[in-house]
Amino acid sequence: MKRIQSAMLQQTLKFVLSDKLSHSEVVEFSAKEADAYIRQLESRGQKFIILGRRTDTDGASIIEIRKQYNTAPTGDYI
Repeated sequence: MKRIQSAMLQQTLKFVLSDKLSHSEVVEFSAKEADAYIRQLESRGQKFIILGRRTDTDGASIIEIRKQYNTAPTGDYI
């Protein structure tokens, strides 16, 4: 029999831009959307660490994140 001792997901998320807004509005909206995603993880009580956050050449926010997979223990990952 096997049991999961620890697990995590590592993701790179790009908060895609809309063509309907000006470039400056899009950059601001993308950053706000990324912030809202992080707040959502916090409110759920999900364990996570942000490995990096940057703005892409087109202005979209990109977050590299390592987060808990379901309710599995995170071990040394987080």
